[in-house]
Amino acid sequence: MSMINGTRLYDHLTRLGRIGFVPKEGTTRLPYTPAYDEGRIYVQQCMEQAGLQTSVDPVGNLIGTLPGQGEIICIGSHIDTVPGGGIYDGTYGVLSGIECVQRLKELGYQNRHPIQVIAFTEEEGNVIGGTFGSKAFTGGEIDEAMRPNLALHGLTMEQVGACRRDLTQYQCYLELHIEQGGVLEAERMQIGVVDGIVGIVRYRMTVSGCANHAGSTPMHLRDDALVKACRIITQLMERTEAASPDMVCTVGTLQVFPGAVNVIPGKVEFIVELRNPTMEPMDQVIDSVLKEHPELVGEEYIRQSPTQCSSKLIKLSETLCRNRGIRFRRMFSGAGHDLMNWGKAVPSMLLFIPSKDGISHSIREYSAPEDLYQGADLLMEMVQALDQEEGKL
Repeated sequence: MSMINGTRLYDHLTRLGRIGFVPKEGTTRLPYTPAYDEGRIYVQQCMEQAGLQTSVDPVGNLIGTLPGQGEIICIGSHIDTVPGGGIYDGTYGVLSGIECVQRLKELGYQNRHPIQVIAFTEEEGNVIGGTFGSKAFTGGEIDEAMRPNLALHGLTMEQVGACRRDLTQYQCYLELHIEQGGVLEAERMQIGVVDGIVGIVRYRMTVSGCANHAGSTPMHLRDDALVKACRIITQLMERTEAASPDMVCTVGTLQVFPGAVNVIPGKVEFIVELRNPTMEPMDQVIDSVLKEHPELVGEEYIRQSPTQCSSKLIKLSETLCRNRGIRFRRMFSGAGHDLMNWGKAVPSMLLFIPSKDGISHSIREYSAPEDLYQGADLLMEMVQALDQEEGKL
C-alpha cells in the first residue's frame, strides 16, 4: 500500500502537464515564457497547500521551505520542458517532493531538519544553457556561451550571483526522476539506484580529402573525404563497444563540403560525443583514432567530468529498497540533471523509476502510476531516515 497520496500526485502531474500542452505535439514550457510562468505559479500553489513557505529567486528558481533546525534536506528537479516534451521529465521529482512534505504533515510527522523542495529553472538548456538555475543556486560556473543569453531575458551576472546559497547549510540533495532510458523496464526493475552521472567529451572532427569531378574521376583515383569519414565513424563505434559496456558514442551531425551532388567531397566535418562513467577510456578511444588517421583533425570543445552520488546515500537507498522488497539495480545516468551541480559540494542522490519503452523528451513519455507512487514512497521514506540523522553525512 502506498504511503503517499497517489491520486493527488497524479492529479498534480496531469494538471501541470496541461500547461503548455499542444495536441499531437506535446508540452512546451520554456523558461521566461508565459507558459512557464503559469506552470511555476501552479507549482507554487501546490507548495503552499503542502505547508511550504515559498520564494522565487532572481533567475526564477522556485523554493519551498518547511522550517526546522540544523542542516537542510533538499529535494529538487525542474519544471521546464524541451519543445514538445512529456509531462514527467523533471516535474515528477518536484511534485513528488511536494507530495512527500504534504503527506508527512498529514500523518502528523514532526520534522527536525528544514526540508526544501526546489523547482530549478532552465535545466533543459534551450534558453540560457543547461542546468542554469541550479548552477546559479549552487554557485557553479556560468560559462561564456550562456552570458549573451542572459541579456536577452533581462538578466545580469549580479542577479545570478544573488541566487547563490551557502551549501554548507545543506545536509543532502535528493533528486527523483524518470529514467529516460529503457534499462529498468527491460530488466523488470522497479528502481534505479544511481551511482552518478557520466562524464562527457565532445570533439569537432575534420576529415580532409580532395574535391574533384564526380563523373570524370575513377574510383581508384579518388580521395573522398566522406568515404574516409564513414570508415572513421564506424571505427569509433567499434572501439567504443570494445572499450566499455557502459560507454556510448554518438555522431549526430555531419557536414559535407562543397556539398554538391556532382562533386567528390573534399572535406567532412562532424561532431563526436562520448559518455562514460570514467574519463580515461573515452580519451583512449579518441587518441587511438586520431593517431591512426593523419587526415583527421580533432578539436575538443566540451569536457565534463562525471558526478558521483554519495556512497552513504547509495547504501541507504539500497537498504530501503530491500526492506520494501523493491527490485532495484545500480546504474549510471547517461543524461545530465541538476544533481551535477549539487554533487560537487553536497552529499547527493539520484533515484530513477522506469520509463515506458525508454522514451523521453516526447509526447509519448510515460511512467506507470504504480512506478510513480513507489518512487515517491521511497523518497518519503528516505527523507524520514535522513531527518533522524545528526551531523554531516
